[in-house]
Amino acid sequence: IIMRKKFLIFFLLSISFTFAQEITGVTKTGDKYSSMIRKSIEGYFKNDFTVHEEISADDAVFTVNRETFSKDEIKAGFSAHHQLYTNINAPWLFVETTFYDENNNNQVWTHVWQMWEGTSKRNGEKSSGPVHSSFKWVDGKVVEGIYIYDTVPLSTEIAAVQKKKKK
Repeated sequence: IIMRKKFLIFFLLSISFTFAQEITGVTKTGDKYSSMIRKSIEGYFKNDFTVHEEISADDAVFTVNRETFSKDEIKAGFSAHHQLYTNINAPWLFVETTFYDENNNNQVWTHVWQMWEGTSKRNGEKSSGPVHSSFKWVDGKVVEGIYIYDTVPLSTEIAAVQKKKKK
C-alpha cells in the first residue's frame, strides 16, 4: 500500500508539472525573420552591413553586455572587428524565431546561438567564443538587438593594438 501511495503521488506530481508548463508561442527556423538575420550575420563575416541597414529600424537600439548602441554605432563597432581580425566566421550557427502568443503581446524574436571565430591580424592567433543574440521585430524591422558574449578576448586585442601603436 505504501508503494502504491508513493506511485500515485509521483504520478499526480508528474502530471501537474507537465500541464503547468505553458506554451508561449511557435518557434520556427525556416521563416523569413530567421533567414534575414542569418543573411545579416553572413554579411558581417564579409564586413558588409547592407542587410543590417535594410532590416534595422532607424531608431533601433542594440545592447552588448549592458551597453546600449544605436544602429550606426553597432555597425561601426562590428565593422571595427575587421581591423583586428581576419577569417571572421562561425563554425556553428543556429538561428530560430519565436512567434509569441497574445499572453506575450504577440512579440516576434529571433534568437541566435553561435561560436564566433577570428584570426588576429596582430599575431596570427585564433580567437573564439560563444555568442548569443536576440532580435525583436516590429512591422518587419529589428527594433531591438541584444548581444551577450565574453568581451575579454576582444578587449585584450584592442589593448594590445593600442599599446603597439603607442611605441
